Amino acid sequence: MTRLKVVALDAGGATLKASVVASTGAQTAYVLANHVASISSNPLAHFMGESLRELERKRANLRYLRPIERGYCVNWNVELELWSHLMSNEARPKMQMLKVDPAEHSLVVTAPLFAPAVVNETMDQVVFEELGFQGYTRVNAAEMSVLSYSEFCEQEYQDKVLAAQSVKRSPNTKRRKKVEASSPSTDPAAQVEDPLRFSTSSCHLVVDSGFSFTRVVPVIDGKVYLPGVKRINVGGKLLTNYLKEIVSFRQWNVMDDTPVINELKETLCYCSMDFDDDLRRYHTERRQRKHWILPDFVHSFEGRVREDVIETSSIEQQPANVDDNTQALEMGVEMITVPEVLFHPSDIDIHQAGIAETIVQAVEACPVELSCAFYANILLVGGNTKFKNFRQRLERDLRPLVPDEFEIGLHTPPE
Repeated sequence: MTRLKVVALDAGGATLKASVVASTGAQTAYVLANHVASISSNPLAHFMGESLRELERKRANLRYLRPIERGYCVNWNVELELWSHLMSNEARPKMQMLKVDPAEHSLVVTAPLFAPAVVNETMDQVVFEELGFQGYTRVNAAEMSVLSYSEFCEQEYQDKVLAAQSVKRSPNTKRRKKVEASSPSTDPAAQVEDPLRFSTSSCHLVVDSGFSFTRVVPVIDGKVYLPGVKRINVGGKLLTNYLKEIVSFRQWNVMDDTPVINELKETLCYCSMDFDDDLRRYHTERRQRKHWILPDFVHSFEGRVREDVIETSSIEQQPANVDDNTQALEMGVEMITVPEVLFHPSDIDIHQAGIAETIVQAVEACPVELSCAFYANILLVGGNTKFKNFRQRLERDLRPLVPDEFEIGLHTPPE
C-alpha cells in the first residue's frame, strides 16, 4: 500500500512555514518570508528568499509587495510564486526548500476565519490547477494550535510520570524510601503537577497575536465557536510601522528600513508592568536607556545592543555616534510604548478594546456555563506574545476583569 505523503503549510502574513509530515514525528520546517520585491531597473522580476536577502544586504532600492493584507490574500499571483518557490525541486543547496512534487503529495494548509468565498475558491484553483496537489484540506490555525499544544501536554505528562517512576525504583538509599513513605501519595502520577488539565478540557481560548491582527478564538470540542470570535486590528506589522514613525520623528528617518526596525522591535521592546513609572524612569534616568547599533551593511548586516552606556547629562533623546563609522539609536520610552498598543489601542486612535477586554468579550459571547473552563485554558500564540513580560502583563490586566472564583490559566507553547 502506498504511504500517504502530506505537506503542511502555514500561510501567515509575515512568513510561510512548511514541512513534510513524517510518520516518525521528526519534521524539518522551512520558513520563507511571505513577500516579494522588485528593483527599479527590472520592475517585472520578483525576488524572494535568498536572492531577496542578498539584495537587502546590498541596500538595493527595493519595492516590496505583500500578497497578504489584513490577514487575507489579495494577490494570488504573487502567493502562487511564493508557494511554488517554497516547494521547488530545484537543486540549489543554499535555498531551504521542501523539494517536493505536488503530484505525489496532499496538502494541509491554514486558512483564515471569515474569508470571503472568492478567497477560498481561488485557493482551490491554485492548489489543484496551478500546483497540482493530489488533494488538500483547509484547517483553522486556532484549532491546530489547541491540538498541537494538547499533544505536547500529554507527552510532557508521560515524561514526568516515567521520570517519577524511575526515581521511585532507583535502589539508592533507605532515606529515599522513608521520604516516600511519609509523603501523602506514592503514586508517581499523583506526584506530578497535572499538565493534562489543558488537553483534557473541552474548552480553550486561543489568543493569536500575529503579523496582521490579534484575534481571540473560543474553541469548544476542537471546533471554533464562531459567535465568540473577536478581532483587534493590531498586529506586528502595525507595531513595526509605529516604531518607524516614532524613531523617524525623534531621531533619524528610518521609514525605508523596515527589516532593521523590525529586528530592533523584537530585541528591545517589552511589555511594561507599570507603564507610568517606566515612563518617568526613562525620562529621568539616562542610564536606563538602550543604544541600538545600526548595521553599516559593509562590515555588519544586523543591529545589536551596545553594552556600555554613553555618559551624558542631557535628558533629551537623540541619535548617538558610537565612533566615526558607527551610529546608534537611543531607545527609551519607545521600548514600552510600542507593545502597549496591544493593551490600549486607543493610544494611537484605534477605537477598539485591548487584549484583556477582548478576551472578556469573547468569553461573554459563549455559553455562560463554560466561562470557568475558558479562563483556565487560554493559549497564547503568535509573534507578539513573545514580547518579554507579555504573559505576566496580560494576567495582571485580566485579573480585575474576571470574577474572583475563576482561575486564570495562561499557556504558552514551546518554541
